[in-house]
Amino acid sequence: MAGPSKFLMKIKTGALAFGVFCSALVATPGAEIHVSTSGNDSQTGTEADPVRTLTRAQELVRQKVTSQSEERMVVLHKGSFRIAAPLKFEPEDSGVTWLAAEPGSVTISGGLVISGWKEMPDGNWVAKVPQALQAKGIVRELFVNGGRRTRARTPNEGYLRVVTAAADNRTGFTFTPGDVANVPDLDQVELVFLHDWSITRVGIRSVDERNHSLVTKNPIGANARHYSINWFEPHPRYLLENSRAYIDSPGEWCHDIAVGELIYRPLANEKPGDSEIVVPMATGLIEVRGEPGNAVHNLHFDGINFEHCNWQIPTNGYAEGQANYHEPRTSASGILRGIIPAAIHFELAEDCSIRRSRIGKTGGGGIWFGSRTMRCELVDSEVYDISGNGVLVGEDTGRAFDGNPWWQAAPDQAAEGNLVESCRIHDCGRQYYGAVGVWVGLTQRTVIRDNEIFDLPYTGVSLGWMWSPTPTPNGNNRVENNHIHHVMQVLSDGGGIYTLGLQPGTVLSGNIIHDIPVNLGRAESNGMFIDEGSTSITIEGNSIYNLDRSPLRFHQAGEILVRSNLLVVKEGIPPVRYNSTKTENIKQTGNTIATESERQR
Repeated sequence: MAGPSKFLMKIKTGALAFGVFCSALVATPGAEIHVSTSGNDSQTGTEADPVRTLTRAQELVRQKVTSQSEERMVVLHKGSFRIAAPLKFEPEDSGVTWLAAEPGSVTISGGLVISGWKEMPDGNWVAKVPQALQAKGIVRELFVNGGRRTRARTPNEGYLRVVTAAADNRTGFTFTPGDVANVPDLDQVELVFLHDWSITRVGIRSVDERNHSLVTKNPIGANARHYSINWFEPHPRYLLENSRAYIDSPGEWCHDIAVGELIYRPLANEKPGDSEIVVPMATGLIEVRGEPGNAVHNLHFDGINFEHCNWQIPTNGYAEGQANYHEPRTSASGILRGIIPAAIHFELAEDCSIRRSRIGKTGGGGIWFGSRTMRCELVDSEVYDISGNGVLVGEDTGRAFDGNPWWQAAPDQAAEGNLVESCRIHDCGRQYYGAVGVWVGLTQRTVIRDNEIFDLPYTGVSLGWMWSPTPTPNGNNRVENNHIHHVMQVLSDGGGIYTLGLQPGTVLSGNIIHDIPVNLGRAESNGMFIDEGSTSITIEGNSIYNLDRSPLRFHQAGEILVRSNLLVVKEGIPPVRYNSTKTENIKQTGNTIATESERQR
């Protein structure tokens, strides 16, 4: 990859101690800008006189004119840098490395520290919500001393079950007596409804305790008929969030938006004066966006923690289709789809990277290498505690290029040659359970390699975005040598790896996939689910074990080569399941089929 400086390469190889680099390897005096939380923006930005804010550092580094062989660098010193809006990087920011002086000691946070907490007689703490935050809408996340806290919910564990759906199968249902109360702050309560592979979040219009009925403000489910209430199972799961009445366990909280208060029930060891309580404020953290013919290039971030950003669901509710694609519900048809944005977003960017960093505690997705990103990398990093998708690569279906629909996008306009390597990606989908660890859309030569992907409510890696073998700019992608486990923990009809559409030259190889539970909805959950239109894919050298259903499942798939895999099954479970797929489409050779008892011997 073009761009990493000598500075970064020597750090990676460990050739010299870190402190030597900062002073000795900058080619031109003044090519470094230093930033410190104790600095001053009126200063020059040298190590002795650092500036205080990231925006000032960006202004100063833009002024540094260097030759092709010289490098510009922003060195961030230990501390938390809080921002109220995303930092925006344009072509003039190319050729700069943003580096933590001590990797892991620097945090860029879009969070707002909430102060003024008062302890109430019932043991709960209460604080006023600052007006700027209140204006953004309902608070959806709260972090205390670095840890995510539970938005007050009922039930505290598990789910409630629908008894019968309303006549229209969309706007309400009856419930078991005692499950739902007509609480005083019902207007701010949110229904979380689980479909097979997606969820809905909508407000509640009314609750009739006598007749055990609940009516929602907006329809449950996306527009297609299979998102209706009882399509997948007669008694689907749901829960309720965000009422004062639901705060009955330590660590729970809610936002009473009517009076502008946050209410929190502390853990046993927490005290108001000793606790840092943060609510996400900024709508993103890093936005890198070039222009056609003038991409941002060689922009790097190294050793930095990225935390806290705010994303609000659509006004008429969150109706998910798949993998965080949802209906904005801004048109009469209700079928427009958008995707939850990521805290860090690259578009029209080339040879950029994020290394040795942590991305977490976000209200939307983690990081997105989007439209026309080329040879960008996420390496040696951790993506964790994410409300939506962890990592995204490629375009979304809501986009059109040169007036053409997304599936006709020219190959040279798709994301190409991007890499996700040696990362830990886990605990995504914290609010939007249909999220995946790594989502790869319509891309060329994307490589997802040597990652550990785990503890997810839905799929580990999702690859492709066309439900037929219609040609798209998608192919020659590789998902290899990843350790994928404990996924599909909440939803169903997915797997460790999930694919869609024609993907010539794509290879899934050397992955270890295990610990996927029995499907929790109607459809199976598998080691790999090769779904509609999946064609021209090679599956080789993978080990799949400790599953409750089949290691491989094919649904309306085309020609697939399956060779030299270890497929471990439980008694009575077939190694391969075919759903509307011709068995002759799946060429199998050299695979080993074993039982769990044989594997353990």
